[in-house]
Amino acid sequence: MPDRAAERDRLRAVLGEARGLPDGFTTRPRAGWRAPFKAVDEDCRLVLDAAGGRPPKRALEARAAVTYQGDGVGELAGFGLASYDGDDAALHFGELAEALGGCPVVRTPMAGRGTAFRVSDLDLDLSGVGDGVRARRLNGRLDGYPYEIHLVFALSGHTLISLVHAGVREVDAARTGQLARLLVDEAGT
Repeated sequence: MPDRAAERDRLRAVLGEARGLPDGFTTRPRAGWRAPFKAVDEDCRLVLDAAGGRPPKRALEARAAVTYQGDGVGELAGFGLASYDGDDAALHFGELAEALGGCPVVRTPMAGRGTAFRVSDLDLDLSGVGDGVRARRLNGRLDGYPYEIHLVFALSGHTLISLVHAGVREVDAARTGQLARLLVDEAGT
């Protein structure tokens, strides 16, 4: 494994280049995605934290996160990369996969404030993406407005990859697939 500074620079370079983004996405990266709410359930919180550029810390070598704005209403794509020492990326990927299964509904501490999401499978063929991949769809309301979030976690060698594709109303699963393939391909180079 390269030294931490070199690995951090590599991850930032991967995320900052924006080559091959689907049509309609800006080419200028912004700060990493942050969940616009805090989940009550521990599994849901772990998943949203990891997707928001705060991956598990044990054996973390380097991390980087950016967001690209899309042309759909409220559309954005949040990319996160985290490099780990040894087999820890695979261990953390397993933990996140288990947490995804333990998060059927995302609720906030302020019950009744119009923010809740049902979590379901994301109908998307991601075969051949990375060394492992898990994807889920969060559909519900954010502060009373219809909102959808696609979460994709992938493993590529010593790198844990996260993608958030979100927007008002329905988010295009085909674009989520394009973004996931792009991110995993770029992270693997």
